[in-house]
Amino acid sequence: MKTEKEFGREFAEQNHGQEGFDGPVDIEEMLGHTSDIPEEDYLEMKRVGINNPSAREYWRGFNSFFENYPN
Repeated sequence: MKTEKEFGREFAEQNHGQEGFDGPVDIEEMLGHTSDIPEEDYLEMKRVGINNPSAREYWRGFNSFFENYPN
């Protein structure tokens, strides 16, 4: 089963190059939104059995995409 981090990393991979997806995000800022996790990913996580998805882990996964990405 995929983890929240894997979902977040895939989200970064899929959206890289689009406006707003050019680098890591401030996790605390992302947690301050009404919908902390993009709805499509949230619903998919629930579908695969992640009952209480962690937005913090999701955005850590998103940021992990950029750790080894060349600038």
